[in-house]
Amino acid sequence: MNWIYSFIILVAALFLIGFAFIAFIKPAPAKHFLRQFASSAQAHYSEQLIRIVFGLSLILYAPQMQFMNFHLALGWLIVITSLGLLGVPWRWHKKFADKVIPWVIRLLPVYAIGCLVLGGTLVNGLLG
Repeated sequence: MNWIYSFIILVAALFLIGFAFIAFIKPAPAKHFLRQFASSAQAHYSEQLIRIVFGLSLILYAPQMQFMNFHLALGWLIVITSLGLLGVPWRWHKKFADKVIPWVIRLLPVYAIGCLVLGGTLVNGLLG
């Protein structure tokens, strides 16, 4: 079962790294992707499901990872915030996203660097 958790973490890490490169090379698709957050009830619930699966994978696989405490805390943070978002109407999430996403898009290079660092940290944790 551990290989499934590590695979999920690796896919998420590669996604973050890939997103970072796309944001630097072709920012328009990255901006479009960010604008889709909480754009519908289906997007809202799909996002939370993906986050919960990723967060649980981090929690369950953290003992095998380098920087175990960081990955364990990150996993719990993701799961708890995702469960919280499941408890609010998606329209509230959309209102929040409508306020935050323009800031993220303005600071896209900084956000991309954060994605790159987090993705790299996840890969390093898996290899360590």
